[in-house]
Amino acid sequence: MEHLDVNLRCSDCARVWPFDLARWRCDCGAALEITNAPSFDPVSVVKQDYTIWRYTPALPLPDGAAPMTLGEGWTPLIAAEWGKRSIYLKAEHINPTGSFKDRGAVVLVTALKAAGVQRVAEDSSGNAGAALAAYAARANLNATIYVPAHASPAKRAQIATYGAEVVSVPGPRSEAARAVRRAVEKGAIYASHAYSPLYYQGMKTIAFELWEQLDHSAPDSVVVPLGHGGLLLGLHLGFGELLASGSIEHLPRLFGVQAQACAPLARAWDRGATDVEPVTEGNTIAGGTRIAAPLRGRAVLAAVYESGGAILSLSDDELLSAQEKLAHRGIYIEPTSALAVAALDYLEERLGNTPVVVLTGSGLKSPPQAAK
Repeated sequence: MEHLDVNLRCSDCARVWPFDLARWRCDCGAALEITNAPSFDPVSVVKQDYTIWRYTPALPLPDGAAPMTLGEGWTPLIAAEWGKRSIYLKAEHINPTGSFKDRGAVVLVTALKAAGVQRVAEDSSGNAGAALAAYAARANLNATIYVPAHASPAKRAQIATYGAEVVSVPGPRSEAARAVRRAVEKGAIYASHAYSPLYYQGMKTIAFELWEQLDHSAPDSVVVPLGHGGLLLGLHLGFGELLASGSIEHLPRLFGVQAQACAPLARAWDRGATDVEPVTEGNTIAGGTRIAAPLRGRAVLAAVYESGGAILSLSDDELLSAQEKLAHRGIYIEPTSALAVAALDYLEERLGNTPVVVLTGSGLKSPPQAAK
């Protein structure tokens, strides 16, 4: 990349590659990470900008890259009560396309646009596909999104409305991932929310915002739903940069929550394992966590261990109850988001004084029958 000594390093074999947006994985098949990326500096915050671009100096983008912004980021931090406990809700569900994925998508699409890319493809159960479709439209890129046939009709309609081509793929979530690779072989750039390390660079801005919104301090804990684990990894990266800059004194405990029907990370955590074994993909209303073989499972487990957090799994009944309870307080989130809220009942003694729950997606993305 221009002006930055940035490379890609394999998360498995440690081979180093020059940065190339067309390279979405190592030759060994493993995911890649960005090396020598810029880091957070509190002095460099662009205080007059109330989007993720207030942290532009901490993002690995070439000089002169024009942000393909739709106003993403700087979402509210809502003070609330859950039982007898005070909590904070990070309202990512009010991002431009209704989910936290906008942060990763805008950084990735900004880099793609600056590189002159014209065609992109992605596989997604909904939110990542909607985010890519919207930002591709903003950047005038052609986008094709491969979506599992069981994905929310509302999400499929949202993707199509942005002008992207929607390809519905029968079978489990993993079949959509296989289908998109055929498009990549024909020349499209794989703009993957799971593989692209630029996505996590966008996610880390949530940590920076929380630091600012909590009067320049870290929360004691953050609770998020887990699919591939990109949100948790982004938070870990962001809080790590805050710690390295001397802006905070400790890492928050990171808690990840999966649906019991598809919980490879929770199973690995329960075994005390350092890597993840694939599971059979079961049916769950929490479509965003329906990932049988998380790409960066080893890194997710390591981040949770380092932070002193935990990973747990809950039933669909529990998440639907939490979704309804929060809706009756005026906040409408999708079932995947409700996993993190429902977990509060099990984490009472471990949350500390300033727990944050990230509300990842809007309830308007769910089919009507998903909410009781």
